Order: sequence, then structure tokens, then C-alpha cells
Amino acid sequence: MIFDLHTHSTASDGALSPEALLARANANGVSRLALTDHDTVAGVKVLQAALADPAFVAELSAPIELVPGVEISAEIDGRSYHILGLWLDTDNETLNTFLDGQRLARENRAEAIGKKLAKQGITGALEGAKALAGDAVLSRPHFARYLLEQGHCTKEQQAYKRWLGAGKSCDVPSKWPSGHEAIATIHAAGGLAVLAHPDKYGLTRTRMRTLLEAFKAAGGDGLELISGRQDDAITDYLLRLSHKYDLACSTGSDFHNPEQTWSDVGCNAVLPSTAVPIWSLAANAS
Repeated sequence: MIFDLHTHSTASDGALSPEALLARANANGVSRLALTDHDTVAGVKVLQAALADPAFVAELSAPIELVPGVEISAEIDGRSYHILGLWLDTDNETLNTFLDGQRLARENRAEAIGKKLAKQGITGALEGAKALAGDAVLSRPHFARYLLEQGHCTKEQQAYKRWLGAGKSCDVPSKWPSGHEAIATIHAAGGLAVLAHPDKYGLTRTRMRTLLEAFKAAGGDGLELISGRQDDAITDYLLRLSHKYDLACSTGSDFHNPEQTWSDVGCNAVLPSTAVPIWSLAANAS
């Protein structure tokens, strides 16, 4: 069975609609899929409605279980990290109030980014990013896409290297909620809190241990052992840390775009036999 517990749709910064994402997951043989858009469960609700429609389900080649999820930006020890919430009650009032606050924070940051870009001679960026985002949560990738479309760069990644990345001229750091608050919100919604892609933060081994200690102390339940196509050495290293800090393990692609083959839906490997799977902790997981 293929489980992919970390994906994104057009409800945040993904390229596919929620329905198209689920169809791709189904075609790729995924049997359990978590939609984990940034700071929103709007896409999850779209899929919950779709999967309640017999006509939609009839078009699937095999059964697929939807895990309601979200990816939350939060601060731990003064640095921003991403925390996945899995098996959530998407109607939970505490969760939705929290996510409303996250959306407002992103909108405020977007306005500041737009002003900084204007000072660099790039006008209309905020309006352009909003148009690209539509009803989705507004984020930096929408600015990157606008800059690409307007010919300011030839690749989206160049937009981060020149303007939007950490420490660049149009970087606007956000003051996110604490990891403790994010994890408490996930738990209030009946979910499990998983540290997303821990290897991608560029931490030293000492900083990694400090992070996992703080995450566990804040109530964290697991870490994302495998993120996309990943070297075995990284998996082995994180597996040892999962045992050391008593954290269950998750696996996901971090899918955003079909062109990124290293993170296609379902490309993430199966958990090692010695890993404690995060779904073993989920009361509502079969």
C-alpha cells in the first residue's frame, strides 16, 4: 500500500486542483492520501464533498482514503518550521479560528512584500499575486509566479534568490504562532502533529536534536521520516532520531507540481519495518 501524507493543491500553492490531485494520486496507486495545504483546509473540504458523490467515486480505479490535513507555519526556538496536522476534524472551531489568523498573517505579509517590490521598481505585484492565488491562501510562490510571468526572471527559483528568499531585498519575515500553540490546535481538532521534512531545514546535527527535543516537549507526535525521493542515509539518520525522541514516523511526497518528479504524488518510499507508523497512533485511521 502506498501512503502519501503530505501534498498540496491550488487551495494553497499547489498546481493541481484538489480533485485533479486526488485523481493523480489514484492513478499513481496511492491508497491513503493526506491533503495538507498551507494554513487552510479548504481543499480538504472540497475532496470530502467529492468523495461523498457516488459518481465521482465511480471514476476512481481503486479505493482511496482521504486523510484530512494541513501544513501550519509555526516558530520553535525563534525559527520558522512547518508542522503537519493529520486526521483533523475540519469543522473544529478552534482549528478554523486558528487558520483564520494564519490567513490574515499571510495577507499582511503579502502587502508588505508588494510594497518592497514596488520600491524595487516592480509595480502591481500584490494585485498580480492575488489574481494568481484566487481564493487560495496568498503566499510567496504566487509572487514568484507573477515575477516569472512578467519576465522579471526566467525561473521561479530566481525570484527567491533575487527578491523573496530569506535575507533578500523583499523578504518579509512573519511572526508565526509558537509550535506549542500550533500543536495544541491540531490536538484540539483530534489530529496528530508531525514535523514536516526535518532534513530540509539545513540544520546541524546539534540543532536537529535541539529542534526535536523542543518539538517533542511541545506535544509533537511524529516526524516526516521520508519526504519525496530521499537518500537512504537521510532516512536512516532520521529513523534513529525518531527512536531517540519517541516520535512516530510519517511519509509524504510534499507534492506541489507534476513537473517536479522528485516529489510526485506517491513517489515517497514505504516506511522501514522498524519505524513506528504515525497512523498507528490515529484513533480514526483504519
